[in-house]
Amino acid sequence: MIRSYLAGDETGINALFESVFQKKRSLIEWQWKFETLSSHFPIIIVAEEDNQIVGHAACLLFEGVNVDGSPILIGERVDIMVHPNYQGRGIYQQIVKELMEESERQNVAYLYGFPAEKAKNIFIKMAQATDLGNINRYVSINFPNLSKKRPHQLMKSLPETELLNMSNFKIESAIHVNRSKAFLINRYIKHPSKDYYVYHLDSDYIIYRIDHLKSVIPVYTIVDILSDDEFSIVKSFKKSLGTGLVSTWGIPHTPLEAALLTTGFKVHSSPMPFVVKTLRTHDYGQTFNNWRILQGDVDSF
Repeated sequence: MIRSYLAGDETGINALFESVFQKKRSLIEWQWKFETLSSHFPIIIVAEEDNQIVGHAACLLFEGVNVDGSPILIGERVDIMVHPNYQGRGIYQQIVKELMEESERQNVAYLYGFPAEKAKNIFIKMAQATDLGNINRYVSINFPNLSKKRPHQLMKSLPETELLNMSNFKIESAIHVNRSKAFLINRYIKHPSKDYYVYHLDSDYIIYRIDHLKSVIPVYTIVDILSDDEFSIVKSFKKSLGTGLVSTWGIPHTPLEAALLTTGFKVHSSPMPFVVKTLRTHDYGQTFNNWRILQGDVDSF
């Protein structure tokens, strides 16, 4: 049976997640991703057989902005999965079909995602989606700088005025998720297992997290850049750090890529396809560099 999510399904969904991806996800993590992250409740489709959830497809819904500045609803498809014992029965196609139909009913303008190769091919065939190209991962080795360092703040300690400044930032001429105050709080401050930091230069901001390679070398992973001058803030950000690896993601042939390359980043790999389905009459979404992805999409999902 193919149906929409019902309260309490999250236990079965997490059990399916573990069976498919071989890793556990807590109820708290599920609640953050599907109940807290967005002001819109997501579209969740499940397949139920033998009194268990054996298939799942979801779409996170966000308030977004189109290239022309008009408000739109954007959907990020996530966690499309079928239990190994039930694969080959057409369940994947059924849940994707229902996900698409429900997205159209809710007036979603674009669906996008970063699927694995097999899932990408099925989604393109089933949904007539378009593979626009691969997201690049950019890395830069950073060395200590002896100049005076500007302060970095933990997102959880950010004053109200700073959050408002960040939410007032406007991204021009690109399809993107609206960085509202509520979104910034839900996405970065309320994350159940990761801490995020803010570096600011005047009214511009970089949001990042800190990981470690082999518990020694810090990795500064940029998950969002809000700036009219991306070159200047990236250059300043790197100078404010100690020794470590700086990493982020982006779309090729964009101003952001130019800023990264000019400040010493190299393309490390191009590991993830970016697949888009246009659901309404917008041609903008079929052009790769019309998009300004939220690096945090890759960071968490």
